[in-house]
Amino acid sequence: MNAFEYLTTLPVASVDRLFNDPWACQAVFQSLPSLAQQVVMRLLFSHSPTPLSSLNEWVKPSAIETINLSIEKLCHLRVLSKSGNGQIQLNPNFKAQLKAALSSLGGSPWEEGRKKIKQEKPISAVQLEHYARKRWDSVLHFMVGSTAEEAPPEKVIQILEQTRLMQASQEDRRKLHITDTGYEFMLKDIHAQTWIFILEYIKNIDRSGVMSAEDMLQFLFQMSYCQMHQYYRVEDLSTNQKKLLGDLVQLGLLYRSSNKSDRFYTTSLAVNLIFGGLAGQTRAAIQVSQSLEEYHQSATTNDNAGIHGAHLSIVVETNFKIYAYTSSALHIAMLSVFVDIVTVLPNLAVGFLTRESIRSALIHGISAEQIYHFLMQHAHPRMINNNPVIPENIADQLYLWQRERNRIQFIPGELFDGFVLTDEFNTVVQYAKDLNVLTWSDASQLRLTVTQHGAEAVRKFVQSIRR
Repeated sequence: MNAFEYLTTLPVASVDRLFNDPWACQAVFQSLPSLAQQVVMRLLFSHSPTPLSSLNEWVKPSAIETINLSIEKLCHLRVLSKSGNGQIQLNPNFKAQLKAALSSLGGSPWEEGRKKIKQEKPISAVQLEHYARKRWDSVLHFMVGSTAEEAPPEKVIQILEQTRLMQASQEDRRKLHITDTGYEFMLKDIHAQTWIFILEYIKNIDRSGVMSAEDMLQFLFQMSYCQMHQYYRVEDLSTNQKKLLGDLVQLGLLYRSSNKSDRFYTTSLAVNLIFGGLAGQTRAAIQVSQSLEEYHQSATTNDNAGIHGAHLSIVVETNFKIYAYTSSALHIAMLSVFVDIVTVLPNLAVGFLTRESIRSALIHGISAEQIYHFLMQHAHPRMINNNPVIPENIADQLYLWQRERNRIQFIPGELFDGFVLTDEFNTVVQYAKDLNVLTWSDASQLRLTVTQHGAEAVRKFVQSIRR
């Protein structure tokens, strides 16, 4: 669910309030397919409702189905509304603010406020990116149990639990372990990870009453139009937005040199948060890719590069030995979830797939399929030409270790013994079978077990036949 899909889940009144902001309206318009944008532009300066049938005349017969789908999408986003007599019109708030956005918006939000504070040399995009990735990597390190980075704040840890990316250990309720959902999360693009996390954060602050969901979305829409290498005045933010500064700084979306600083910077995580999941989309995505080209070049040569700046190539041998070529501590921490790491060199980690390491991963909710997918996804180029890429004995053993955990089924129950007569025992066994509560019986030892919920009925039956 991206930001625009989440917008459709909000109440109508909340969407109307969000459409009072021209930046939000521009972002929604920018996210639309080209045909839907054409529909909006044609209706933008219409002063009266338009018959739905007229829209079919705007396109060729072959595109009628496509334009109908576009109209449905616009109605779903509350940009368009249908009346009972088959007419449509733009949301009045959206219409007014989009006009303002297309005719007068330029630059970035809070642009005017920059002139009111003392100028300083902006922080480079590379420095901001290192800062943002370090903040976010602290969350990812915590998820895989690595202590290479400082643990994230308590509020962040709570969201990790609420999103079920982590859960309490069965052995020690005070400790958290990554789940299968969390492991899938680790394999996603950083901007997809950030949005999943921020979506839960939005729901939390909405429930707590700190800020409404539409106000938070407005803040995110505004940040997506900022320049990464420029600073903005804190005083230009609303009271509620100022309350969120600290949290967004901790997550790496914003940078602020101190709590008393009069300015803040937006990082790539904030600028690309809204449009990062939309293919081929917008100037925000273009700005990020251009500004961070230098960062990615430097990250590949940095021994301390994070998971998103370092490369990972894995060689899997038939003897269960793993060679992982990486300079990322986070990659090594991810591997250690299911690999017994024995040697770590500056650009290489060596370990083994063992029954104990795989069993530990399975206990924490990570499946054999996910482990196999991870090994395939990061297979060394020399292994790609192999058929199969991952040795068959390795793949088979992963699934066999997983099935080991399902060989025994535990059914709580009660044991009945002490029978003297075989006929009495057989009668009780048949009665338990009729009730569908019999779990086991041994005719030679005259013993049987029944489920807990059927034990009382069987006990009363035994007493009755003995009278």
